[in-house]
Amino acid sequence: MKKILGIVFLGLLLSTSAYTDDIKDFQIENISIGDSALDYFTESQLENGELDWFNYSYKEYSTSLLLGKDIYDWFKISYNSHDDDFIIEGLVGIVVKKKYDDNKCNKELDTAALDISKLFKNTKQGKKQLYKVVYNPRKIFQEPNSSGKSTATSISFDFKDEGKIILSCYNMDKATNQIDSPIKDINQFDTFRIDIRSKVFAHYLEKS
Repeated sequence: MKKILGIVFLGLLLSTSAYTDDIKDFQIENISIGDSALDYFTESQLENGELDWFNYSYKEYSTSLLLGKDIYDWFKISYNSHDDDFIIEGLVGIVVKKKYDDNKCNKELDTAALDISKLFKNTKQGKKQLYKVVYNPRKIFQEPNSSGKSTATSISFDFKDEGKIILSCYNMDKATNQIDSPIKDINQFDTFRIDIRSKVFAHYLEKS
């Protein structure tokens, strides 16, 4: 049975109380790992939303940035570049925080993490970690220290089927927020994110 993560003050909306260990049974806005992205978006939307900078790094997979449909402002959807069915291997739900409050986002992160741990009893929850976020136009990555002006606070969950969920609060410095670019870059804004990865995609990113 599917379990839905919807953000209403970042709370969980549940479709069932049964426990499961399968990453495919977790969904946000009714979208799950293993679904075809074509069930939710057109092929032209997926192709027009492809992120060149991301795809250059991970040539085996393509990633599209798409407008959210309800609670989430944006989705990043990853799929095998040669898959005509666009089966979802990675899904990131992104909520833009226009008036970012670090304490509030962290409380919401803790609440979401607690709800996930209750739903998925056999997952392995990692410790909350603070990272420095390094940003360049069209690119973002984390380093394992907190000395930068832009930071990400994250909690990860490892599933028994080797899928992964990562919850994160991104607190970007004001200079990065205000970058004026003809192409809007979601990575320059303060956000709450839930990053869901299949076993295959999680392993691929770990070795890339």
